[in-house]
Amino acid sequence: MQWFGWDRKNDAFVFTMKGNVAVRVSWTFAIPAALPFLHEWSRRPQAALTHTLVFAALLFLSVFLHELAHVWAARRQGIGTQRIDLYLFGGIAWFKPGVASHYGWAWISFAGPLVNIVLAAGFATAYYLFARPLLPVDPDGLFSSPLPRPGTLLEWTLWLGALVNAVLAILNLLPAYPLDGGAIARHLLVPRFGTDTATRIVGFCGVVLSILRFAVIVAAATAGILVWIPPSFGPNWRAFRAAGNKKPVPQHPA
Repeated sequence: MQWFGWDRKNDAFVFTMKGNVAVRVSWTFAIPAALPFLHEWSRRPQAALTHTLVFAALLFLSVFLHELAHVWAARRQGIGTQRIDLYLFGGIAWFKPGVASHYGWAWISFAGPLVNIVLAAGFATAYYLFARPLLPVDPDGLFSSPLPRPGTLLEWTLWLGALVNAVLAILNLLPAYPLDGGAIARHLLVPRFGTDTATRIVGFCGVVLSILRFAVIVAAATAGILVWIPPSFGPNWRAFRAAGNKKPVPQHPA
């Protein structure tokens, strides 16, 4: 059944896909699309609006296709999907209880970043074919670019599409929770080290990475860009300490 509308309980736009899989897009998903251009609104509001809309469309496309890849890979393993959530920190696919090998779950987790790698390559190729060498067009910041001459918006969009998907792929492949890379590493390590040790190894890597990420966040803030990047400290610290042994339903954030 195809349906769409506003879910007041969860403050999200909801629509269903083939197979009766619900997709919930929270209003908070708009926050990361707007944050990179806040400094631009006071100087060039029209350009800021254009940049925000383009970035929002690219972000939605990249994250949504990432989650659809997880769904497709899970279906190939005989595992159904309950729903897909898109929210402040990206996306997450919730799967129905099912049985798959550790290598099967690793493949399900890898499918999302793989799509982002393909998209990044596609945008980069299109940039070379239809625009100019893969460089930002006279940027005054990481994301912003002026729009004074014909073709600049296309160049900037293709460059940004490659950048967004490359970043999503790299971040999601980090061996930390709750990223795809953490799930991949855990499922590949379990056959050799066992569940508890594998969980702690990934948790330790996540703790280290969550501490190092502050250097990137501070550097971006100094440059006038407000950005949040994973992984979070809490879930990795709990995994490192092996807090709680109940296995959750596998989930795959973007």
